[in-house]
Amino acid sequence: MNSPNGKESELRRRERELEERERAIRLRELEAEINRSDPPLYQTSRQTPEKSRKLSLKKLANVGKFFGLVVVTIISLKIASWLTGVVIVAGIAWFAYLIFFNSGNRNS
Repeated sequence: MNSPNGKESELRRRERELEERERAIRLRELEAEINRSDPPLYQTSRQTPEKSRKLSLKKLANVGKFFGLVVVTIISLKIASWLTGVVIVAGIAWFAYLIFFNSGNRNS
């Protein structure tokens, strides 16, 4: 006399047992992973002086390029400001020439 409730309860009981076994297996795996005595080792290497010399030469070259760029920028700004001054003075002189010396409407 197997009733549907009896089969259902038997299935639930087996399911719980299976879940408990799975949990136990997973716990054992985690414990084994935690208790592993040797940590993973990685290969390390020392930096040789030749490599550091190359790096310092590259840095020095970059600093030199930056310094050269700053100097060229300052010189070009000085030249541009000087040329601007010359153009302004020439413009004022031309305007003064047109007003005072080249006037076609002179009455005298």
